[in-house]
Amino acid sequence: MITLINPNANVEVVKRLDISTPPLGLGYLAAMLRERGFKVKIIDDLVERLSFSDLLSKIKDALIVGITSTTPTFNAALRYACAIKRRLPDVFIILGGVHATFMPYKAIKSECVDAVCMGEGEYTLAEIAEKMEAEESLRDVKGLIYKENGKIINNGPREFIQNLDALPFPAFDLMPLGKYTVLGHRLEQFPMITSRGCPFGCRYCSSSLFLGRKFRARSPENVVDEIEWLVADFKAKQIAFGDDTFTFNKKRVIRICDEILKRKLEIEWSCSSRVDTISRELLEKMRKAGCVAIYYGVESASSEVLKYYKKRINLEKVKEAVKLTKKAGIETICSFIIGSPYEKKEDMEATLNFALKLNPDYAQFSILTPYPGTDIYREAKEKGLLLSSNFDDYTAGKPVLKNIYISPQEIMKFLKYCYLRFYLSPKFILRQIGKKRIGIILDVIRKVSQKE
Repeated sequence: MITLINPNANVEVVKRLDISTPPLGLGYLAAMLRERGFKVKIIDDLVERLSFSDLLSKIKDALIVGITSTTPTFNAALRYACAIKRRLPDVFIILGGVHATFMPYKAIKSECVDAVCMGEGEYTLAEIAEKMEAEESLRDVKGLIYKENGKIINNGPREFIQNLDALPFPAFDLMPLGKYTVLGHRLEQFPMITSRGCPFGCRYCSSSLFLGRKFRARSPENVVDEIEWLVADFKAKQIAFGDDTFTFNKKRVIRICDEILKRKLEIEWSCSSRVDTISRELLEKMRKAGCVAIYYGVESASSEVLKYYKKRINLEKVKEAVKLTKKAGIETICSFIIGSPYEKKEDMEATLNFALKLNPDYAQFSILTPYPGTDIYREAKEKGLLLSSNFDDYTAGKPVLKNIYISPQEIMKFLKYCYLRFYLSPKFILRQIGKKRIGIILDVIRKVSQKE
């Protein structure tokens, strides 16, 4: 038995807005292991919140336990590893995920961790399981750092998966689907990834480093096969495409839309995009095929801050993209970041004012967080700008970067003000009343107003 765990930890979006979604990465790992003939179990403790005794009873038959982690859940992953190792010392414990990939030695030096999976883990974990079942050495498994006879052995990186169509669909049937929520309401959408890798390289983003700067895509037929499967087997009503830039290849998006229309699939979907990768024709096609919302990373109204982020967009393009998206009948969600090291109070105020004037359907505000592996993290370490080395604090909801003009307390206060100012604006409230969504908005206001 192989057990995969998503630890319960301080995840800002879950804690603050009560938003939780199925762990897609674990779903892919489980599906690959099952395809190779292994028995697999997924424990998403972020939503299951098991007691330690219940957790142990669920994994007592496991030979391998894999624990995933992002930066804010890394310390929790180590705590899980040690708690399991103390009671089940013969279990082989592997840590994986974005944070473990960029700080593998921080993980492997823990006496509770036997190995670290670096990068995409589907083939790495399957090879580990096969080697262990055959009682063979792990020395030639790429993408792995592990311990052997007291020594730490680094097998080097594994190449990125080129044929994404070869991956089995995620094992959603192994997840507690009834426990995932948005603002306390049961989740009705399923996450999907149709591509991996992002060539744009924004300085704050660890995803393009984890999955590579080269865009790798699934075929439109394979993508729509999965949509059809989700509708048939799980009664999916909505799909959330989690690609970094779903619209990077416009021709592929059009082919996906055409395939959805050809199969007459009644499905709504959302995606993430960049304002410089869309057009009126593309948006109209997407809307016709079921697209109801697009997430755009705007980040700042300051050209200097955008330049610091290496975002490579301008505000006129942002305005045009949001206008075109709304005109096509698609809702817009725009993200904004405050608190970069050299950002002044007037820059943050300009960003909020721009968000209000831009008037997207929804807005997400966060504090710049230097995730390990990113250029901003490296710079912060070199220049002594880190306010905390405790990764529990890296939630994007509190400052961990020094700002030379503004105190951490002021930045946190302004973050809350951004949410209240946007979600209490007359334009927003009237729009939500028209859409009969005022109950959800009141939930947002209540949650963002809560004290830490």
